[in-house]
Amino acid sequence: MAISSSLSTALTGLKAHQNAIDVTSNNISNSSNPDYVRERVTFTTLDPIHTIPGDIGIGVKISSVYRITDTFLFNRLTATSANNSKLSTMEKHLQEISTYFPDVTDNGIYKDLENFFNAWQTFASNPNDGSVKVDLASKTNILSDSIKTLSGKMMDIEKDIDETIKTKVEEANVILKQIADLNKKIAAHEANNINHANELRDKRDALEKRVKELLGVKVFKEGIKSIDAQGENTVDYSEDYQMSLGGYPLVNNNSFHQLEVTNENGHYSITVKKEDNTYENITNSITTGEVGGLLAIRGNNFDKNNRPTDGSIGDVLSSLNALSQGLIRSVNSIYSYSAQTSVQTDPLYKPISISPGMENLSLSILNKNLKNNIREGNMIFNVYDNTGNNLKELIYKVDPSKSLKTTLDEINKLFKDNGVDSKAVIENGKITFKPTDTNSDGTISNYPLVKDDGSLLFKAFNEIEYLPINKINTTDLPIPLENGSFDIVAYDNDGKELARRTINVDMNSTDPKYSTIEGIIAQINTPNIDDNQDNNSQNDIDDYFKASIVGGKFILSPKKDNIYVGLDNDSVNIGGAFGINKFFDGKDAFTISLRQDLAENPSKIHAYKAPNEGNNEVANEVLQLQFEKIKFYKNGKAVEDTIFGFYRSSTSALANETENTKNNKEVSDTLLKNISDQYYALTGVNIDEELVNLERFQRGYQANAKVITTINQMLDALFGIKQ
Repeated sequence: MAISSSLSTALTGLKAHQNAIDVTSNNISNSSNPDYVRERVTFTTLDPIHTIPGDIGIGVKISSVYRITDTFLFNRLTATSANNSKLSTMEKHLQEISTYFPDVTDNGIYKDLENFFNAWQTFASNPNDGSVKVDLASKTNILSDSIKTLSGKMMDIEKDIDETIKTKVEEANVILKQIADLNKKIAAHEANNINHANELRDKRDALEKRVKELLGVKVFKEGIKSIDAQGENTVDYSEDYQMSLGGYPLVNNNSFHQLEVTNENGHYSITVKKEDNTYENITNSITTGEVGGLLAIRGNNFDKNNRPTDGSIGDVLSSLNALSQGLIRSVNSIYSYSAQTSVQTDPLYKPISISPGMENLSLSILNKNLKNNIREGNMIFNVYDNTGNNLKELIYKVDPSKSLKTTLDEINKLFKDNGVDSKAVIENGKITFKPTDTNSDGTISNYPLVKDDGSLLFKAFNEIEYLPINKINTTDLPIPLENGSFDIVAYDNDGKELARRTINVDMNSTDPKYSTIEGIIAQINTPNIDDNQDNNSQNDIDDYFKASIVGGKFILSPKKDNIYVGLDNDSVNIGGAFGINKFFDGKDAFTISLRQDLAENPSKIHAYKAPNEGNNEVANEVLQLQFEKIKFYKNGKAVEDTIFGFYRSSTSALANETENTKNNKEVSDTLLKNISDQYYALTGVNIDEELVNLERFQRGYQANAKVITTINQMLDALFGIKQ
């Protein structure tokens, strides 16, 4: 073997150690780069020359440069980091929300509630003092404004979160495109199955970690190679790369699907474009990462006013709404006890007005102009006598091909044939039953109620009056009614009670007399009920007042002069639900306020039940309300508590959520640090270790250089021999 071969062998060692020094130098220069994964070279013997008596080596080469990493450990790190990002986001916003619920006695809604009831106490002691009325109006306005301001602050936070969600998704889209581009470059660089795109993979890992922190995406890598790089175990170099969210692909190797942020009624939803070019809403699938934390605070479900009903903000708003509704309903129900000459509430619903000519059109044609379509179905009527006893049941089948006039005529024929003293007519633009002496005997001895409107005929034109209360209670009525009873009381001009009638409400009953608004009105108007038990049929509630629904408003009209009407013993909360002589306006935390005319002129506020200025029964009952348990409806679920107790439990729930999130964040911080330490111990650059390697590779380089120098001297000696 020639001396030149030895020179060539030493040269391979020189180059190999030079490359090893280059890799070590790169490691050292990136020692402060958290996204860099340390690299190692692998030395491989060149194929030898086969001779006798044995093989003679011809040098060394660098077979590859590997990243020292572990895909599975990296996945643990990114998953933990995503959860930590979610908790950090939640903790930040929960702490902000909590600042609006100070746990101090001199601040916040709790103190405003105390001042409100203290003002009622002073008013009860001084029912005719004008300055006391002004103070009560002021304290009521402060309480109402505090609740409205707080609700508005929650919506402001919700709007800020919405905009942040949009920004985070836009950031994620940029990253998704970058990852797809990197995948294309990695595939091209590694196409020969020899090269390793180490630094491109470093960049991709950093982007993958960030997008997981944003959205908690899932990443699937296939064809993973596990290599023992001369004592260092490395698991990496996958061939296929998939990223998905909510089961839908975002990145498929070098292609990606952009996320879309859609504004739905003022709130952002996140969608992804599918293969058929339609969009799928995946908002509910995002449960971790920063966006997952934002959604957990904001909520994903919204009411008809586009306010969140879930999430931390939704829970706070639901509590404030429940508190406000409970306060409005309870105070208004008590305040409705105050006697007045007549009653006319705000509209309970917006009725459909039947204009002239409409009655001649078929019901199916009318459906085009109605919110609720009339359909083929049975209408079932219960017929009652004048003492409220159920006499019979009648059934009429509605045919939508017939006109409204024909339908009413046929209902009236059914009534006449069965001796019902009533006629279905169109009055004030709506369908109603009008008492009629059907058999011309000089008396009106019975009346009908709609037991079941299977055709939705009456719902289409009258909205809620003829429907079961349990079908309209939580959606159509401003504030829900309860099962129970209330008294209608008539007073004379001096405050003396003239008559009292108890009205029963049972939403679970199949009898419309107890389970519909129509039935409540019928109970008030039913004649021949001896309210006073004095065998006098001329001094009962129906002799003093008539109940009706006109233009969607509940009305109690006087039949005699100088007569007053009020409520009492109202466990139904009809005064609060219907808004009879109400104290509060509004129906939730965003609209609660002192009734406008009372706010403008506090002297109109009164403390009496019977019309006597010295009477303070209403003020005393409102004062007592703070100690009584009432029902609060939070997202449709009834909670029974005192007003102060419900507020304390609501703020405690927020405080507990904030504290739990803080504790979970601390646990997550510890877990993330442990996994990070474990991961970076494997992938991070250890300066001491690199310096040892640098010394080793430098020695190898020097040794190979010495070989070359020695061979050079040998050649000089050889060429110096004289011929």
